[in-house]
Amino acid sequence: MRLKDKIAIVTGSTKGIGKAIAAGYANEGATVVVCGRSVDLGREIADELTRRGLSAMAMRLDVTSSESIQEVVDGVVEKFGRIDILVNNSGISPVWKRAEDTSEDAWNQILNTNLTGTFLCSQAVGRVMIRRKHGKIINMTSIGGEVALPRLVAYCASKGGLIMLTKVLAVEWAQHNVLVNAIGPSYVETEFTAGLRSNKTIYEDLMSRNPLKRFAQPEEIVGAAIFLASDESNYITGQTIFVDGGWTAL
Repeated sequence: MRLKDKIAIVTGSTKGIGKAIAAGYANEGATVVVCGRSVDLGREIADELTRRGLSAMAMRLDVTSSESIQEVVDGVVEKFGRIDILVNNSGISPVWKRAEDTSEDAWNQILNTNLTGTFLCSQAVGRVMIRRKHGKIINMTSIGGEVALPRLVAYCASKGGLIMLTKVLAVEWAQHNVLVNAIGPSYVETEFTAGLRSNKTIYEDLMSRNPLKRFAQPEEIVGAAIFLASDESNYITGQTIFVDGGWTAL
């Protein structure tokens, strides 16, 4: 029960890594706010956690809308009086094209969701945490923020930006005891990566660069997320933990 009585918002938690983190936090005693564009899917997840005797609720969130973000923050603060943990997990990668063929619209869509959305969520929640002099923010970056992934120029730019955003927020907010860190997974076995796993050539190429020779399971990202949200990491800020099967060690 490392997160007992903590209030945690997990964005993009209706599927994949975010869903696994939400469940992991609830299992550790947190009250989890499941957030995503589909409030119906969020309610299904929150109801399932509640049936297991855990604490969860669902709210609709569009991270590209500052109004939507503020509605969630205000709603959580009104109900619980505080926000202890924010996991910025929302992210997209709809384009697999060379840089010269990537459209401006695609670039803007990816940057607006992955980078600007994370900034806006961190800013809105950070204001609440700063007033209380306490909080943990965890940004979900990627190996793509550290190493080049061909045909993913906008995605990599957004994830590299998240690593620097994490550092700047950590330095600025350290005086308020608001700790900001990031997790950088390699490829994880979710709906997000189904197309890559189904293509034999692409899959074999990815595995050639991964020492563990497999995709991660969503649950294998949860341990780092719990650690960074818990009191065990109270002297860690501005860091990115790569949960990548050894990819960035090569």
